[in-house]
Amino acid sequence: MTRTKTLVPLIGMLVLGAALISGCAPVPAIEDSTPPAEAVSESPTPTAAPSHPTTSSPDTDATTSFLAWLDASRVPDLDAACAPLSPALVARMLAEMQRDGFPEVSTCEEMITVAAELYRAFDQSAEVTIDVQSETASDAVLFVTYLASGDCGTVVMERPASEWIITEQTEECA
Repeated sequence: MTRTKTLVPLIGMLVLGAALISGCAPVPAIEDSTPPAEAVSESPTPTAAPSHPTTSSPDTDATTSFLAWLDASRVPDLDAACAPLSPALVARMLAEMQRDGFPEVSTCEEMITVAAELYRAFDQSAEVTIDVQSETASDAVLFVTYLASGDCGTVVMERPASEWIITEQTEECA
């Protein structure tokens, strides 16, 4: 029973922190006619993750990159789910998981696997709304809300090269 009680804070932590992971339910694919990120942020309809992870390119915006990560984290596609997480964010998330009753989790891949299993077990939806608070070619701040749970947080991303990285400044809503 103690482990069950610790899952609630753990799920909140993973939802965003690497913000991260919120559900394993299949999500409809984004169609080619998807509006740009600016329109998504103003739209009252949820933004859904693509059904297959996409690769980043210099033209990929932060929202698309985050949604690809979200989808990869649920499959889970361990390489695609761990690659965009900063080492400092992974270290913080692993420490939180270990503190919340998962001492055996010591790598990003183990964390993503456990989180995907938890979201599948709790049948959490992956539907989110994303409000782009700011975005340049190299930095972005997204406000993400998971529709099923109401969990939310600020996802801070950087693009030092061609790929977006989710940074340790990512935080859950208080």
